[in-house]
Amino acid sequence: MLRKRVTWSVTIAVLTLLMCFGSFSAYATSFYDVPDDFWAAPYITNLESRGIISGYGDGTFLPQNYVARCEYAKMLVNASGLKLSTKRTSPYADVDVNDWSFPYINSITQQMPGYQSTSPGDSRLYFKPWDNATREDVTVALMKVMNYDLSEYYPVDDSLLSDVFYDYNTIPKQDRPYIAEAVKQGYITGTQEGTFQGGDPIIRCEVAAILYRAFPNDNTAYVDSVNNNNEELPSDVALGNSFVKVYYLNIGQGDSEFVLLPNGKTMLIDASTSKYGEEICSFIKNLGYNKIDYLVATHPHADHIGGMNEVLNNFEIGTLYMPNAVTTTKTYEQFLSTIIEKNINVVEAKSGVTIFNENTMSAFILAPSSNEYKDLNNYSAVIRIAFGNTAFLFMGDAEIESENEILSNYNIESLWANVIKIGHHGSSSSSQQAFLSKVNPTFAVISCGADNKYGHPTEQTLNTLNNMGIKTFRTDTDGTIIFASDGNNVYREY
Repeated sequence: MLRKRVTWSVTIAVLTLLMCFGSFSAYATSFYDVPDDFWAAPYITNLESRGIISGYGDGTFLPQNYVARCEYAKMLVNASGLKLSTKRTSPYADVDVNDWSFPYINSITQQMPGYQSTSPGDSRLYFKPWDNATREDVTVALMKVMNYDLSEYYPVDDSLLSDVFYDYNTIPKQDRPYIAEAVKQGYITGTQEGTFQGGDPIIRCEVAAILYRAFPNDNTAYVDSVNNNNEELPSDVALGNSFVKVYYLNIGQGDSEFVLLPNGKTMLIDASTSKYGEEICSFIKNLGYNKIDYLVATHPHADHIGGMNEVLNNFEIGTLYMPNAVTTTKTYEQFLSTIIEKNINVVEAKSGVTIFNENTMSAFILAPSSNEYKDLNNYSAVIRIAFGNTAFLFMGDAEIESENEILSNYNIESLWANVIKIGHHGSSSSSQQAFLSKVNPTFAVISCGADNKYGHPTEQTLNTLNNMGIKTFRTDTDGTIIFASDGNNVYREY
């Protein structure tokens, strides 16, 4: 049980800290308001001597004051050794380039994200730098920087942390693995009443203790590779998280999947309708990304390319992949016009095209294999991303005609996948059993809008998936769905 692991880890942490205290032959603090016998004096003195934290101009530290989000951003960057970002733009509307906190906040956009505006007509992101950092903010951001292997906690059980904190059900499910590991490592504990109180603000002396426990020495070798390479990579990727993560976005009756790759590059497959273009862009920027290395427009239907103009205007684009299929809609014409205006590098998406193939990671296009289809859906670019012993398959709106061609052109080794994005929003014109049996997925994702007029997904498709034992998720009922792979296992994130 987690409590046994936590108790043992805390015991070790306490013993370690007691031994560390012995090394402080004299830890008289530099601050008037931090007595030598104050419980956090050793932490504050050590971190201050290493330039990780600082006090105020009047010689005080104010240990009981709350920590602002921007202040914690600086402390965490200093403690971890992350190199300061040199970008001159921020994804946040309330972080000015001239603010002292600007480079620190830019350095941890992935670990400590901001907030989407809830004001009508305002799609901007806000960091809220002077809001109080919460216990949850501090813990989750720390553990993301520390880059622990959290696979033991996935899939996340509803009862995770129930044997540690009475208020475990108030902690967002997606944050529980980070908090569980932080408790296990002895970095943070709960209250005397046995609660975590994740939404409560945290005070300066508590943050000093947490950062010292996590970074007791000037040992930041694990981030050296970040600072010696491309400093603009979001830090969770730069720290060496070896994963593929796929976000199946909840964007109405349309398709859009955002993919993070182990080498720090990104892929966006489709961009729903024009209504959701800004939302898709904001989502990606909130994750800390400003470039789409591989952009795929599976086929020229408006529910797949409608938001592409927003994407092209908001991100640096590496290469755009699209099939040799045309239509006369205004949406498609605007899309082509922007491609020409932006001078985007375009590669035809067709069977046999390699998007990338390096080490244990690859992405290939399996369809279309013809230039003459009666239905635009069958021009859909079908993409298979493989990482280690795992794979993801993205079907666009490919229908049975395309599925049969794929079955004829590729063997099982080239088709199987752990997760399949079901074709054509779960329509009965896709996802035949013969095709699914070759793919043999564990999970299926259906992208569709709530109560859509097309009746997607159909009972026929849902019954086929259910009868084959494929666990199915839907964006209309489950919201944005996230799957991640470490190269050996695929699990759903919350």
